[in-house]
Amino acid sequence: MSKSKSFNEDAVLRGAWRRAFLRFPIIKEILIANTRYVPRFNQDGGRAKKDSKELLCNVCKQWVKASVGGKNNVQVDHIIPVIDVTDISGKVKDWNVYKARLVCDKTNLQIICTPCHDSKTKIERDTRSTLRDRIKLDEIEKHITYAKSITEEKHIKKEINKFLTKTKTKETKERATKLKELLIQRLTRED
Repeated sequence: MSKSKSFNEDAVLRGAWRRAFLRFPIIKEILIANTRYVPRFNQDGGRAKKDSKELLCNVCKQWVKASVGGKNNVQVDHIIPVIDVTDISGKVKDWNVYKARLVCDKTNLQIICTPCHDSKTKIERDTRSTLRDRIKLDEIEKHITYAKSITEEKHIKKEINKFLTKTKTKETKERATKLKELLIQRLTRED
């Protein structure tokens, strides 16, 4: 039996809003404004019937093919993210605010290639994750100070180890390492 993820209403609604936004005329306008056509040639040296479509990435400033292998190679991206990077809840608090940020003026939209978009998205996710981890590590630090038994300290060590995985950001791992050292110092002082 496979694990199934629980239904996340917010994620479904956010996805629906984003798919709908892709059909807005402003998207087409931005794509057209940043497009150029480059001649393509057949293997026999003759000119192909359709030119290659390229778009200018606003991040790396490179012209990239619109699609590669049948998949889109560029996206229209919000310069200021729709979901604030400091919002660690993962829930939309006000759908009117979400809509206003999503359906914004074209000055907040940019063409971005897939590698640049993936990099930008990773930075935003890492920022949220680091903020969430910081709050949890603050709680663990309080528990280190007030731990009264070896069982509690073992539990704290186990919790700290969750922040030392390779998926965590460098900042989170450094903080977790310091807390682990603090816990070890406390244990050795009491022995």
